[in-house]
Amino acid sequence: MKSLIYSFLFLSPLFLSSQNFQSDQRVWNESTQRAFRDFGRLKVTKPTVGDIEGSQYYEPKFKDGRIVHLDKKIDIKTKFRYNAFNDEIELVDNTSKVKSIKVAIKDPNIVTFFDDKEFLFLSYTDANESLVSGYLNPIYKGSDINIYQKKGKKFLKGKESVNSLDIAFPPRYSDDIKYFISFSDSPPTYVKLSKKSILKIFNKSKDVKNFIDKNKLNLNEISSLIEIVKYLEDNY
Repeated sequence: MKSLIYSFLFLSPLFLSSQNFQSDQRVWNESTQRAFRDFGRLKVTKPTVGDIEGSQYYEPKFKDGRIVHLDKKIDIKTKFRYNAFNDEIELVDNTSKVKSIKVAIKDPNIVTFFDDKEFLFLSYTDANESLVSGYLNPIYKGSDINIYQKKGKKFLKGKESVNSLDIAFPPRYSDDIKYFISFSDSPPTYVKLSKKSILKIFNKSKDVKNFIDKNKLNLNEISSLIEIVKYLEDNY
C-alpha cells in the first residue's frame, strides 16, 4: 500500500498538459474527454425525501482539486465534493457545453485531492471485522505505520411521539467518524479511540501502556494515537 502512496507523490502534476483546465464552458479536446470517461460515470439524481435534518455531505460545495489515474498516467483538475453517506466522490465534468456531475470510479489506482484531503480507495477491516472497500483519508504517514480517517454519515429514521413524555425527532443524517491503522503493507484495521482497543491493536504492549500512562494521554483523542505511533516509529 505504501508503494501506491509513494508512487503518486512523485508523479508530475502535469502528466497531460492538455488535461489541466479551469472550470468554464469551453469545449475541451478529444483527449480530455476520453480522460474524463476513464474517471467516472454520470451521477443519477435520486429523489430526496423531504423533512430530513442534516446532509449527506460534510461540505456540500464543490472544491477545486485534482484526480490522478496512476495506471493510465492521467492528471486532471476540476471541482469535487465527497458524498459521505454514499461513500462517493462527485466531480464536475466540463468537457461539453453543458456541465454534468460524475461519480468517480472506485479504483485503487485513482487518487483524488481536494478540500485539503487525499482520498484513497482501499480495502480495510471495518468495525465488524469484515474486509470491505471504501475511501479513507490518510492523516498520518509513517515509515511502517499509517493512520486513516473515514468521515461517513449514517441515516437515522425519525420517531413520532406516542405520548407527552415521549420525545419525537425527524429523520436525519448523523456524523459517523472512524479511524483505521495499518502496519507495513497490511490492510488498514478499525481502531476505536479507547485504551482497551488501542492496547489490543498493539498486542497489549507493556511499553505502549507505560508510554500512555507516563504521558497521561487522553485516548479519546486521535492526537494521542498519533503520539503513540510516532513514539514507536522513533524507538523501534
